Amino acid sequence: MSMMSAVVKKTADQAELTSMPIPKCGPGQVLIKVQSAALCGTDMHIFEWNAWARSVGIELPYIMGHECCGDVVAVGEGVCGVKVGDKVVGETHIPCGHCYQCMNGEQHICANLKMFGIHTNGCFAQYAVIPAICARPIPGEISHDIGAVMEPLGTAVRAAGEMQVAGANVMVLGCGPIGLFAVAAAVSMGAAKIFATDISPARLEIAQIMGATQALNPLTEDVAQIVLAKTGNFGVDVVIEASGNVEALKDSFRYLRKGGRMALIGLPGKPIELELGREIVFKEAKIIGIHGRKMFETWTQMENMLASGKLDVSPVITHTLPLNKWQQGVELAKNGEACKVIYHPWED
Repeated sequence: MSMMSAVVKKTADQAELTSMPIPKCGPGQVLIKVQSAALCGTDMHIFEWNAWARSVGIELPYIMGHECCGDVVAVGEGVCGVKVGDKVVGETHIPCGHCYQCMNGEQHICANLKMFGIHTNGCFAQYAVIPAICARPIPGEISHDIGAVMEPLGTAVRAAGEMQVAGANVMVLGCGPIGLFAVAAAVSMGAAKIFATDISPARLEIAQIMGATQALNPLTEDVAQIVLAKTGNFGVDVVIEASGNVEALKDSFRYLRKGGRMALIGLPGKPIELELGREIVFKEAKIIGIHGRKMFETWTQMENMLASGKLDVSPVITHTLPLNKWQQGVELAKNGEACKVIYHPWED
């Protein structure tokens, strides 16, 4: 077999499933047989070819997709630590290895960062080439489907860990996949009360399945009033922002307690105005941006939690489809019917 199926973004207006040669891995690369690939909001931006997609340096045509899990079938020259037969997940951050950040333990925010599936061919295909540094072997107890969502899950796990959620009252803004992963991570790390907000009743229901103490719809409920009443009028210790909604973020300062902590994951679609004195300085609020996983501290923690059964994120995966039904997955995500869609490239 020398050909494979792949979803290719050919032009700004066209993406299609096509047959193309199986890629070969070069030095420092591995070739994986993709078993599971997850659809992400980033992929939706690229399908739509919106302003963000046009601005990040994608060269068309290219194979889409960046969240995946598969089995190593070949390794290139110089590769060590990964061997044929390993089950691996793709870390999407490709560091340069020589900038200030890389030399100081911050590869995940490399000054010359490239992204697998954005600046390279991706994983909506039967085979994919991944830089060896990004091919993370995972324990056998973790399924391919769960492996495929570990990249976004790691962002949520890192946020919960940075926020020291054990024993804390936590608010998660936004119950998209990463927000739901944050709920699960907070549960597994021993948070006290976990509030979650979203405007989708279906996603709020999943949040409760994942362990949220209370799921709130800001369209029909006064979130700040409810949260303050449930926390002795002090407010929550931690806010994890995963919605990108400017109004939700601004409103959260009403119930972030003095000395509280906030992790920002979502990307607001417009600038935000805050009264810094009242909301941050006088509160001594601690705010951190979260750009993906620490390489590879977060991965080790996440793998241990998943393999031990302490962390369960399976309810977030709502649909699995053959890759040849990729358009159906896009429509399910676009219409809000799906939470996380997994493609299986080897199914009909």
